[in-house]
Amino acid sequence: MQNSPYFLECEPGRVAICTCGKSEKLPRCDGSHKGSDARPVIVELEEPKTLAICACGRSGNSPYCDGSHARG
Repeated sequence: MQNSPYFLECEPGRVAICTCGKSEKLPRCDGSHKGSDARPVIVELEEPKTLAICACGRSGNSPYCDGSHARG
């Protein structure tokens, strides 16, 4: 885990966000969760957008960063 969010530039369409932490392409899911109970969070975007994805594991709005990493 890192102590700042991942900033993910996304195009319209589906984005799979890793929840298992094993992806080689964090924060994007690469299927490394297969064989476990973990599942990616699927985000549907209608326009290009930059997503701030939690990397500290403390966000109350997962998978999005809510600034919890800065509050200690």
